[in-house]
Amino acid sequence: MIGPQTRVHEIMKLYPELTDYLMELGLCGCGLDSSLFWTLERVAKEKGLDLESLLNELNSRIE
Repeated sequence: MIGPQTRVHEIMKLYPELTDYLMELGLCGCGLDSSLFWTLERVAKEKGLDLESLLNELNSRIE
């Protein structure tokens, strides 16, 4: 199960089928502070997303 402290690169490694969705959210390995190393909690904060909705969406896509 994907949780708020799960990092983006871990999700891409464990669930490669989620990569396209994560890229649609604007996450990439660009820059010095790469979003690939962000936790989902930080992703939600940085992108202005609801954390619970993000977690629900990701987890529903792997079930």
